[in-house]
Amino acid sequence: MIQINLLPVREIRRRNKAKKELMLAILTVGLFIAALAFVGIVQVIQTRGLRAELEVVQEEKEKYNDELNKIKQLEQQQALLETRIAIIKELKKNAGVAVHVMDDVASHTPPDRMWLTQLSQSSSGLEVTGMSQDNQTIARYMDELENSPYLSNVTLGKSDMKKYADRDLKEFTLRSSIDRLGPTQPAAAPAKAQ
Repeated sequence: MIQINLLPVREIRRRNKAKKELMLAILTVGLFIAALAFVGIVQVIQTRGLRAELEVVQEEKEKYNDELNKIKQLEQQQALLETRIAIIKELKKNAGVAVHVMDDVASHTPPDRMWLTQLSQSSSGLEVTGMSQDNQTIARYMDELENSPYLSNVTLGKSDMKKYADRDLKEFTLRSSIDRLGPTQPAAAPAKAQ
């Protein structure tokens, strides 16, 4: 007996080929989905790691912020102390100048021909009010004050004749600038070697 295969071979091959292509397409899509899932999982893991690092960095930042605030407070305190030191130095410097100015005014005042009635000192100037027997004594007094290393620009503010104890006296006012540097100091001599 002869058997004849009535099944279409081409059709079966075509179906097998279509099944293989379908399986290959499903496998490709599955692999693509698996790759996407893998990339997604890796990114999630990396994101969690970065968030953990960020939290650590923020905690360190907070710790350093406290230190920075302490440093800023110390800098402000240092600036305040430096300002106070500068003020104290200026006061010490000015106190010495005031003593020298008063000494120069007192030492140049002729006691038998001139009497001072008022002396006022501001931060940059001096005003002397007094009485004198004559204009020449006032002029000499102005010259002597002008030669002082602490006084400069001595000018006569006013000069009026006044009667005092039945005597005619000249009442005067002198104004002067104060030189804060004082006399220039010569350079210190070098120490001798022994």
